[in-house]
Amino acid sequence: MAIFLECDEYFDQFKALDQMELHFDATDEQDRTRHYTEQSIEGWMRWVRLREGITLLIEKTHNHDRLLLDVLEGDRSLTWYFILLGKQKNISFPACRGTDFLVHEGRFFLHGSGFVDQYTDDFADTGPFLFVTIFVQPKVLHSFINDPSGELSQGLKHLIRPSGSACYKRAGKTSPMMNTLLQQILQCPYKGLTKRMYLESKAIELLVLLIEEEATIHQGDDQTAWLDLDYRDRIQYAQEILLKNLTDPPSLLELARQVGMCDYNLRRGFKEIFNATVFGYLRDRRLDRARQLLLEPWMTVAETARVVGYNSHASFTTAFKKSTASVQRLINPQSESSPGAEH
Repeated sequence: MAIFLECDEYFDQFKALDQMELHFDATDEQDRTRHYTEQSIEGWMRWVRLREGITLLIEKTHNHDRLLLDVLEGDRSLTWYFILLGKQKNISFPACRGTDFLVHEGRFFLHGSGFVDQYTDDFADTGPFLFVTIFVQPKVLHSFINDPSGELSQGLKHLIRPSGSACYKRAGKTSPMMNTLLQQILQCPYKGLTKRMYLESKAIELLVLLIEEEATIHQGDDQTAWLDLDYRDRIQYAQEILLKNLTDPPSLLELARQVGMCDYNLRRGFKEIFNATVFGYLRDRRLDRARQLLLEPWMTVAETARVVGYNSHASFTTAFKKSTASVQRLINPQSESSPGAEH
């Protein structure tokens, strides 16, 4: 079953919650937590307003049904949205075909300040989610500018666009350093003044990494750089899914659906990045695993075939022999024609 809600309806479902239940700072009027009350969704959201122009939103929810959340168009502040826990969320912009974004654990979605088209957050998978969102007003970035012109550098201008102008959008991968800062935000040990100083310092550190990444990407063609990066992230996510499901992999169409691509682009991307077809790559990883297992004295060929996902002993043996022969030819290309090749 799917639940359809507009964004305002969703937020209206959250009611006041005693901060002490979650061990947050109940003495801070700028640190408020609200609890979701409907049976289909469990969880809470915590808003922390830091210095003027920077706000943290931390959400922990558990969806019992697929959730489709419509967000109306309008001018928005600069926003980075991180998923720290959760299988999959699709962000689709109906007015701009081909600009859907896939976000899952270990990834983030960014939209700059400016006009955001109506979009839908599709929580396609039920289960627990943990999000951290940072909202930044343009004046915060401008406060750090030391150029007499008062303008952002060419590599960052895309982040702040005038009211009514289409905002910039990108999905990216959370780096280890970013993840460390996010965990520090979640595990803040302080209260009162020191808490606010600590959270603000971590938010600023995170912004440093994020803005530096943007500047690096946009040293080239800022019209296509984010597309290339998101494209590669999706292909690498498909690789991760295959590696986690060697024995029971999804079909090509299902894999494409999970990473938010069409099957044609998935096949083409795999060939570009890994120099192999999708299931050629899967086969090779299965056989790599088989070679490791066969080194163990207690593993039989039949048991190894089963562990790496082959239902047929014969098909495994054939694939393994072909792969071994190919490796041998790469190691010793003269072996087939040498006088002793058959001995």
